[in-house]
Amino acid sequence: MKTRFIAQMGMVAAIYAALTVAIAPIAFGPFQFRIAESLNLLAFFNPIFAPAVAIGVLVANLLSPYGIIDVILGTSATILALLLILATKKLTNSLLLASLWPTIVNALVIPIVIIIGMAEGFAWASYWFFVGSVGFGQFVVVTLFGYTLCRVLMAKYPKIIEALKLPFSS
Repeated sequence: MKTRFIAQMGMVAAIYAALTVAIAPIAFGPFQFRIAESLNLLAFFNPIFAPAVAIGVLVANLLSPYGIIDVILGTSATILALLLILATKKLTNSLLLASLWPTIVNALVIPIVIIIGMAEGFAWASYWFFVGSVGFGQFVVVTLFGYTLCRVLMAKYPKIIEALKLPFSS
């Protein structure tokens, strides 16, 4: 791998981690509004962004109040969502549909992280409440904000989107 490529990937990962840590009180917990989650949509334009976002999530989750369970399950949820975004791009080329995967996957997985991390024991009532609260936050950040931002960029600043599609090079 070239040095420039590694540096570019590091920047994306660092942006994700820094944005998450900067808003930690609303980035972790039952009501999550991780603005950095909108970066998942970068993978729709160029699959090279998927590992960078996953690394950013891993780094941010190292600082999670839920400990190692968030590092493992939270990062795994992101990897699954990114794989589904890539599959959606290939199969349907629908950015809107792709934007729903982080919401669906995180809404189903992150409540487990919260319940285990809070050491309260698993309770289905809590699980379904957290599915709704985490899902709502993900939907707001990824679909309402991220998708809308991408559509605006595609319409008004297509050169930015085209630059995202280019392979990283030296």
